[in-house]
Amino acid sequence: MKVRDLGNAVQVTDIDLYNDEECQELGRLAAHECVVYIDDKVTEKRLHEIQTGWGDPSRALIHKYVGEKYLNGSHWRGFLLNLGYISKAVEDYQDGMCRVSYDLNEKGKPTGIFTNGELDWHSDQQSHFEKQRLIGLMSLYGSENSQTTFLRTSEMYGKLNHEDKSMVDELITVWAWDGGKMSEELIESQLELVRYHMIPLDGMECPLKEYTATGREGIKFPSHSFSHFKGMSREESLKYRDHLWSLLNKPEYVFTQNWKDGRLMIMDQNITLHARPTNVKAGDKRTMVRMVSHVNKLFKNQDPVDYIMFKGEKLPHAQFAKMVDDQRLSETMRNAA
Repeated sequence: MKVRDLGNAVQVTDIDLYNDEECQELGRLAAHECVVYIDDKVTEKRLHEIQTGWGDPSRALIHKYVGEKYLNGSHWRGFLLNLGYISKAVEDYQDGMCRVSYDLNEKGKPTGIFTNGELDWHSDQQSHFEKQRLIGLMSLYGSENSQTTFLRTSEMYGKLNHEDKSMVDELITVWAWDGGKMSEELIESQLELVRYHMIPLDGMECPLKEYTATGREGIKFPSHSFSHFKGMSREESLKYRDHLWSLLNKPEYVFTQNWKDGRLMIMDQNITLHARPTNVKAGDKRTMVRMVSHVNKLFKNQDPVDYIMFKGEKLPHAQFAKMVDDQRLSETMRNAA
């Protein structure tokens, strides 16, 4: 395996993606470098095998609980159907995997979690405090003329002055669903999927400073659905977030992938943001697959956490899910009244 520095990313060549030992080395590299480009592809099944060799598959808690019928009832029926539409294409190995596409199925329902419009900066399940996770994003077909941008925050964090570094190290981000401002083009069913993927309940918390499994330091920047920093007013919080963004939003920290079919990007989710700056029209056939996994089989002390940080407490998953269930039932009854 050969590694070439691209500036804010590395490219891997001369790797056999069907060799488990080489793929283990790739996972360790990706955990530290955060953004890895490979001009090669594998089957979706093999991508799933590679990443489950790195760690446990990662699926949004509420998506998982509804899909497994832990949360059920008529108030979840529509959501369950939408989950089924986006899981069908990868149903044999869907744990942690889904399509990113706006292809419509025979019922006229989208088969991917996002429309093909622009997506603002974000990370996966960004309100969840979690050990490091990696996404493998692979272009299947129709990807020409589209881009994904990646913003690794470690370099910016390392350049912070003492005052800002002390602030970042201590701040806790509080999240609140903003209605889906990461993309103005999400349709209703996708908005619902994104809400329960990203911010299932207002008041979720996570530290602003984060780490990779290798100890690389950076920022879990709250690009959207940001409420405030704990202990600060919203006005003060927005002002300070804007200050940090002015330091972070620079070309020197960004890597741009110009897609062609059959390419693979692996990206960290703790200290790295990604975005889609291109607007591929719905009806185009741009189809990607993404797989999300932990790295707990590669590194010690990286097992997934079993709680949600919420309003100063660490709530077990089942307790938090019950609170989300109660809220959804209340919303459903109120809307039906």
